[in-house]
Amino acid sequence: MFTCASCSSPFTEGPVCSVCKQHYDFQCSGVTEAGYRKLGERKNAWKCSKCKCSPCATPGTVSPQPNQLEKIQSQLSAIALQLAPLPTLFEDVKTIKSEVSGLSDSLEMAHELIGKFSESVKIVEQRVEKVEQVIKDIPNLHAEVSKLKQELDERDQWARANNVEIRGIPFKNNENLYDYVKNIGKFINVVTNNDDINYIARIPTRIPNTEKPIIVAFNNRYKKEEFVTLSRKGKNLNLGNIGLPGNQAIYVNDHLTQRNKNLLNKAKNLAKENNFKYIWVRHSKIMARKSDTSPVFFIKSENDLLKIS
Repeated sequence: MFTCASCSSPFTEGPVCSVCKQHYDFQCSGVTEAGYRKLGERKNAWKCSKCKCSPCATPGTVSPQPNQLEKIQSQLSAIALQLAPLPTLFEDVKTIKSEVSGLSDSLEMAHELIGKFSESVKIVEQRVEKVEQVIKDIPNLHAEVSKLKQELDERDQWARANNVEIRGIPFKNNENLYDYVKNIGKFINVVTNNDDINYIARIPTRIPNTEKPIIVAFNNRYKKEEFVTLSRKGKNLNLGNIGLPGNQAIYVNDHLTQRNKNLLNKAKNLAKENNFKYIWVRHSKIMARKSDTSPVFFIKSENDLLKIS
């Protein structure tokens, strides 16, 4: 019979601690009877729970001295200090993981933005190509527009082919424009009746502080040409010649478009600078001639002015 070192109960069979040589029944030893029998020769190495945890569990070992215990405790304390930041480190790792996750989302958004930006760049490049093409076409477009303007102006001038512009007659209330034309006709020996005139009126002028000229639209172009030609040949055509007070000169010319008027003024200025003898208008067309023996040429556009320089 044996007495259990743990519960002091008598028992007949149970394990014996190989370190403290104490006897234990199966219930206190924590080993079943079947398990103990299976140990075989390892029964001799079995240790009780106290000896497994004791620093002197191994037979023949020397118990550590107080100095050694202090060293061990000091080392354990140092290890504990080194391990103290672990909780914070775990939190930092969690934070880093969260930030990395957010960075990943930001990178994904950045990739999307880059993709959209690339598409925008492509669209801009396509538009730039179109603009560049338009820029290349601008000279041709300018030429085409100039041509169209010239054609429109020529049509406008053609529509004025029967018109005469009279300047130098002051405006007065209740004036009779037909009488002015008849009196000019008498002075230049051109019979002019009301039936010869399709339209007559004063029109606004761009020149400030200037009387509005009188525009006369004749029904017959030959009558108009005769009226203009003889008015220019007639000397001293002035207000007194048509029964108006004063001796201010009266000018009778073809009714030119504003574009042709500008060309005429520029041509006259260039003629003075370059000793051109003749600049005149006939049949609503501007003509130029440097001398009596020089050929006559027409001035239809700005480019033709270069012939005078």
